[in-house]
Amino acid sequence: MRSLSKIDLPGRLAPVLPIWAGEAITALICLAVIGVMRVAMDVLIPGAAPFVLIFPACLVATLVGGWRSGAGLLGVAAFAAWAYVIPPRGLSWKGGTEMADLIAVVIAGAVVIAVAQLFRASSRREAAHGRAEVAERDLMLRELEHRMKNNFQTVAALLSTQLRRATDEPAREALREALNRVTSISQAHHNLYAPGDHTQGVEMGVYLRELCSNLAEALLLGEKVRLRCAIEPGALDRDRAVAIGLIVNELVTNAAKHAFADGATGQIRVAFGREAHGYRLVVEDDGQGLPTDYATRRQGLGRGLVEAFTRQAGGSLTVGAGPGARFEVDLAA
Repeated sequence: MRSLSKIDLPGRLAPVLPIWAGEAITALICLAVIGVMRVAMDVLIPGAAPFVLIFPACLVATLVGGWRSGAGLLGVAAFAAWAYVIPPRGLSWKGGTEMADLIAVVIAGAVVIAVAQLFRASSRREAAHGRAEVAERDLMLRELEHRMKNNFQTVAALLSTQLRRATDEPAREALREALNRVTSISQAHHNLYAPGDHTQGVEMGVYLRELCSNLAEALLLGEKVRLRCAIEPGALDRDRAVAIGLIVNELVTNAAKHAFADGATGQIRVAFGREAHGYRLVVEDDGQGLPTDYATRRQGLGRGLVEAFTRQAGGSLTVGAGPGARFEVDLAA
């Protein structure tokens, strides 16, 4: 019933026809349907329950077109029954008990129309309230996104100022990494929390391809080091998508910095796709590989962030062996 009340056929026809015309068309459609059904019933069970189809028809017509559609249908159906069903034929008031039945049917039909109209009005008020809440949430989200964007820009500007003033190379490198992380988080929030998008899932194919493109540009990956992306379609909730994006940012940045020493050529590959258990993210390179003591050495900030983001995404991290570095993050669906 709730789905029918959302159709509002006269409203949909309003750009072409007046509301009253849409209501009349709704009543006529419902009348045509019960007419066909009545003929079919008379073939199977001649003369049985002549008024039985009026009630569901009034209900549907009212839910779809409003009380005037239901009342119009009830009036036409009652008139047709008076003229062609109740003996003696020909608009006579001497039909006996069947005329009393018709009067009872009209009263019951009016009750059905009243109840259906109350339900329709309640459903439409609820829908309007929901739209108002969505509009208010959208406004608040725009304000939040605007403030977050300003905050990120302020932090990035402060880091950029400190980076220009720093003379110690380790300090400059740390500030540069911090600036890249702030920029990555800012892009993630801009892409994933866009106003007007109220879906619960994020299409990872679009998001990760855009992220890889931004990383290739920000890290100045040119002809010597290529960033390849093999991303399959898949949807994750927003928080997990942000975590996956930050994992990709950390691993690709680390590979660009450490995998290819002294201007060596190579390739960094980012892959995301569905597996039997859920999804798998792979970031690998064909560079000089991880240090032999990687598993036991003191944990750096980048590695700690990758592990923290993996936990946030509800996944498990596997560091693979090979000629280069390989990181796999398995995610449950």
